[in-house]
Amino acid sequence: MTDIVIDASCILEFLLNQQGKNLVVEKVSDNGLVSPACLPYEVGNAVSKLIKRKLLSVFDGAAVYHEFARIPIRLVEPDITNAIVIAGETESYAYDAYYISVAKQLSLPLFSMDSGMQTNAVKQGVVCL
Repeated sequence: MTDIVIDASCILEFLLNQQGKNLVVEKVSDNGLVSPACLPYEVGNAVSKLIKRKLLSVFDGAAVYHEFARIPIRLVEPDITNAIVIAGETESYAYDAYYISVAKQLSLPLFSMDSGMQTNAVKQGVVCL
């Protein structure tokens, strides 16, 4: 078993039973999951956006977050200064850079459904799944 850094896009793909759910299950099975400490806030924000857009009820949104809370993910504080440098070098958002920074810090592969984040991670020397 090895660890991988997983981002919110993969978590949401799984939790919302979207098209890539099977890919997420395949990639994460038998791996430990690691993520920046901001992950719960990102998941909560995404769920609230779905509620606001009337794509989820409040009840279903709370259930989705409850399921997320059951997933064993080791949350790591990213090196914010390093993430700011990465964000500047890749012209990306800090939240994307946090995942890349944690992957670099821990020398772990990154799993994201976000092609832009994957491209930026590879530019930073991070292996993507």
